[in-house]
Amino acid sequence: MSRIYFARGHALDAPSFDCTIQHTRWDPYMHAEIISIGTEILMGEIVDTNSGYLAAELAKIGVEVRWVTKVGDDPDRLHEVIKRGWIRSDVTITTGGLGPTSDDLTRESIARVMGEEMVVQDDLLANLKAQFEGRGVPMPATNIKQATLIASAEVVLNPMGTAPGWWVNRGDRVIIAMPGPPRELSRMWDNELAPKLRSMNPDVAIITRTLKTFGISEGGLDEMLSPLFKSENPNLGIYSKQDGIHLRAIATAATESEARALILPMEQEIRRIVGHAIWGLDDETAVTQVIDALKRVGKTVGIIEGFTGGLLTSSMNEAPGYSDVVAGSIVASNAVALQRYGVPQEVSNTWNSPTSASAGALAMAAQNFFESHVGVGITGLVVEPTEASGPVGTAHMAFAVGDLVASRSGNYPTQRLRIRSRAVTHALLELIAVLNPTG
Repeated sequence: MSRIYFARGHALDAPSFDCTIQHTRWDPYMHAEIISIGTEILMGEIVDTNSGYLAAELAKIGVEVRWVTKVGDDPDRLHEVIKRGWIRSDVTITTGGLGPTSDDLTRESIARVMGEEMVVQDDLLANLKAQFEGRGVPMPATNIKQATLIASAEVVLNPMGTAPGWWVNRGDRVIIAMPGPPRELSRMWDNELAPKLRSMNPDVAIITRTLKTFGISEGGLDEMLSPLFKSENPNLGIYSKQDGIHLRAIATAATESEARALILPMEQEIRRIVGHAIWGLDDETAVTQVIDALKRVGKTVGIIEGFTGGLLTSSMNEAPGYSDVVAGSIVASNAVALQRYGVPQEVSNTWNSPTSASAGALAMAAQNFFESHVGVGITGLVVEPTEASGPVGTAHMAFAVGDLVASRSGNYPTQRLRIRSRAVTHALLELIAVLNPTG
């Protein structure tokens, strides 16, 4: 079903995307709610990342999330929220509470809502026992409940753990029970649940396009792109991430080609306004772009890190192809010790007041010591500011390619992981620019 609407807004500087024109607005065929289960969530002992992940994934397959609930391991409250979801939502997804302990009550609560009994399944029990035998340990009796189903449920495989999921279907409504560990949940979603849900919603095509930016604040982007945020189809969202600010456009239509056609003018307008700040699309990462760029030009890189404390190297180590392009790295925790790697003594003498020249010396030392084509040097934070060093919290980074050295600076006021991660993103994106000088 569709209806015509007029989006409110005002004209942009250029006519490439007009928020005042008519668009077809699609209502998703299904709507969902997510229930994150666990007293540890309510106590602040762990952060619920599952609901955010699932909400984003559901949007990609045309399922609108209308409610997200967090609830503790209390049987009556669990029954209340699951029953409410069953009554008002096409799809109710629970995460957590599928373990073997007495406070893992998701199965029991779903069974209570459906008015059905949990029955041990011989095949599931045999598989569960085989998992424990493979570990060389006996299976505790408490795990038996992980091998149960109710009449309206079918099992959802979980090769990453001992807790299989449930797919409960009666009439036109579904309850999905998923394990809490994110690694198990994401694998189950990708391989089992997303395809099954997508097949239930065949008449809606959802296309998303994510443009990743760096160097402009979230508020700055919001102001620059203000008219675009008034569009409903495609819808534009803005999100602060570790690697910058992401802009995600989502279009809904009857076919993928129609949805892509809706997104294209919005993407063109975003590029026209903030194209200089866009560094990646969709699933691209700064690390994979650096590794691909180094492979493309047949170069290797050596790294000396100060403020980032090895995080740059660690980030690259997570990506395929790391060993092909990284010649070696050093964490510069001791300024005096750096001299053995070819760092000039004057850099050690001014370690608390580093400058762009200090970063350049680190980059050249990395290049020479590791005999790499490219050297990257990141200084420590400025703690004793001078005119040349910049203010407290400044870190300098440099990139040596052949005989040329390019340097950049940034202000990172703390040593927190998020701030250091931002510095790593900064370094990676600057390295991409050095390797691809023509853009």
